[in-house]
Amino acid sequence: MGIPIYPPKIEDPLFQGYYDGLEAGELRITADAGTGEWIWYPPEVIPGKPDAVLEWRPVSPEGSAYTFTTVIRSLLPGDHKAEVPFTVVMFEPDDAPGVRVPGLLVGAEGVEPRCGMRLRFQPVQAGDHKIAGFAPVGVMKE
Repeated sequence: MGIPIYPPKIEDPLFQGYYDGLEAGELRITADAGTGEWIWYPPEVIPGKPDAVLEWRPVSPEGSAYTFTTVIRSLLPGDHKAEVPFTVVMFEPDDAPGVRVPGLLVGAEGVEPRCGMRLRFQPVQAGDHKIAGFAPVGVMKE
């Protein structure tokens, strides 16, 4: 499996906490600072709560695959043929039900992806930045 090498455009400060977390080896999600309710993706304003404050909090590195898809032909600009195929999963952390974080299925050679499979967060170096990676539990490579 490949790893897509395409740097994210972190032009919006709303997502800086997510990328800072990846660099620190943590999966961070936004929560309402007052209620603790997980809110993903981070909106500029929480609907119905214009004065609410969001804060970045680490979530459990373990969870399950909500869904997945395997990319066999890159639609990214430029030549990315060497980076395919790769499988993208929507990861749902154990302690943040309903939150679904996109990432790359890693360390899964010989493992058929499936919805509900147990995964563990494992950030992946992709060029000069890190992306969220998720490895099947019991198959993860240290």
